Amino acid sequence: MGEGTVLSELRNRLHKFSQAAVYSLLQAASEISSQSDGRDRNVNVFVQKSLLRLSAPLESLIREKLSAKHPEAYEWFWSEQVPAAVTSFVNKLEGDGRFTAAIALSGKNMGLSSASDISLLLLALICIAAIAKLGPSRVSCSQFFSMITEITSSLMDMLVGLIPVSQSYNSIKNIGLHREFLVHFGPRAASCRAKEKWGSEEVVFWVNLAQKQLQQAIDKEKIWSRLTTSESIEVLEKDLAVFGFFIALGRSTRSFLLTNGFDTLDDPIEDFIRYLIGGSILYYPQLSSISSYQLYVEVVCEELDWLPFYPGITSVTKQSHMHRSKQEGPPNAEAVRQAFDVCSHWMQSFIKYSTWLESPSNVKAAEFLSTGHKKLMECMEELGMIRDRALETEAKKAVLRRRSTVQSTIKESGSFDEALKSVEETVIRLEKLLQELHVSSSSSGKEHLKAACSDLEKIRKLWKEAEFLEASFRAKADSLQEKMEIFSSF
Repeated sequence: MGEGTVLSELRNRLHKFSQAAVYSLLQAASEISSQSDGRDRNVNVFVQKSLLRLSAPLESLIREKLSAKHPEAYEWFWSEQVPAAVTSFVNKLEGDGRFTAAIALSGKNMGLSSASDISLLLLALICIAAIAKLGPSRVSCSQFFSMITEITSSLMDMLVGLIPVSQSYNSIKNIGLHREFLVHFGPRAASCRAKEKWGSEEVVFWVNLAQKQLQQAIDKEKIWSRLTTSESIEVLEKDLAVFGFFIALGRSTRSFLLTNGFDTLDDPIEDFIRYLIGGSILYYPQLSSISSYQLYVEVVCEELDWLPFYPGITSVTKQSHMHRSKQEGPPNAEAVRQAFDVCSHWMQSFIKYSTWLESPSNVKAAEFLSTGHKKLMECMEELGMIRDRALETEAKKAVLRRRSTVQSTIKESGSFDEALKSVEETVIRLEKLLQELHVSSSSSGKEHLKAACSDLEKIRKLWKEAEFLEASFRAKADSLQEKMEIFSSF
């Protein structure tokens, strides 16, 4: 027997063992779901059917191979080996730390039936995560892997139906299906603006998740190391994450409009999209280096490839492909309205829900968004879209909700500005007083003067921080005031 034949035989045996192990694992999980107290409940039935359906092609393949090559072992394998393996897996699953921890986390403040449903769904997903690590080459069953994505998605859908999406994400991430979760629920994140039933809490979750994902990617690639600024690494990473999100949005928007027949864009639209894509350079000019900017764009767009801002369009889609696939005939005017709707949703979501923008340190990102939203509103007004009935209705609601907030914000901003001026005047007076004292003081009083100077320096630092806070605060106030002025005529 040649070396190639030996390797082939060894590979076949490994595949056979892997197939049998995967089959036994799925049978064990199915057995647990059928033995639970709520075995007739919808979730139990759904989990059991899903696992049996997934194991069916493996069972057929194993039976076929055993019958053809080892008929003498057929009965022994199914009557002794498989039951023993299933029992072993049942014991392991019931003692799995991830499984019990997931049950404890998800079952908090819930009824026993809900906790049982959640634990069964997580059990099935844990099994799938373990199988996915083996990979298609080890299991060697194409039909099995063609089904696994669909079944994983349906199990995650049912889990999100029982607990909030943020809690589902944490549980699924912990068992190793982080990427699968993002790819499956990316379209849901993109459509949050149209689904009020999901509430603002889910929008907050997606905003924070996107920010953290981008921050981690930027840190991994050390994008911040290409910039020489006074900001800390953490501030740079957060700023670049916010800018990066809107670079991806801008690129997707351009591609979306191109596929809808817009070879060229009117000036206001083009200016707005250009600001989304290149606005970061206005705040961090060192990004204008071609190599730095190209790396930055690649990192943020690849990191957000799970989030389809527009159906069928991603921020990494090649422009040449867009030209080939663009629609024939005149441009679709409705596409511009849809693009502005998407951009408005994400800009407002970041302005309202990003906790990073509340920090004085991230004033650049706050100013970028405030200016960007102003450009968007001006663009919509110039194109006559601000009077659209749907927008008008929504705008009126927004005005009513925020009128008192805007007025109090502007009032506080004004008083805050006056307070800053008062601090500035006090600092100047203190400086003059210290200078006079320095001239007239004896050597014995110099120590007191040094202490006073140190206190003065602390006051200066606090004053600078207050200026940063005021800039961010005023940017939000201006944005709200502009909205109120635009819509107050409705």
